[in-house]
Amino acid sequence: MDGPVFTLSQEHATIAVKRRNAERWRAIEARLGREMNIWLATVREDGRPHLVPMWFVWLGELLYVCTGKHSQKFNNLRDNQNVALALPDTGSVVIVEGEAHAADRATTETLAEYFYNKYEWDFRYDTAADWRLIEVTPHKIMAWGDGFDADGTRVL
Repeated sequence: MDGPVFTLSQEHATIAVKRRNAERWRAIEARLGREMNIWLATVREDGRPHLVPMWFVWLGELLYVCTGKHSQKFNNLRDNQNVALALPDTGSVVIVEGEAHAADRATTETLAEYFYNKYEWDFRYDTAADWRLIEVTPHKIMAWGDGFDADGTRVL
């Protein structure tokens, strides 16, 4: 169960803070760590959506995907860094909304090892595209059908 709701006063504003259900969060993080595919939605310059399945890595409460420098999704991110991602299981839903940016070189080197360990694929040496690592910072995570529906859909 969730812990108590605390109220914080900051000047004249009152903010209710609800503790995260630790058991639910561990289950979601475990799924994000073991699932092989995730759907990524970006938005084209003209406002049309672009939806594709991707390989991904979840690490340190951040999500990482790789894409070619000349791909539609990478071009979309130049104009609009807002993304939505969803695991493919429609019976136990996990949806992540966040902001995406190209990762720095040190992060890219570190994450290349994680991608290799998960997929046996090292994008640094794959010449099929000029690969870019994208880091997604989640701003909102929703879940349902996970056995914790009584806690609501909003997880983060």
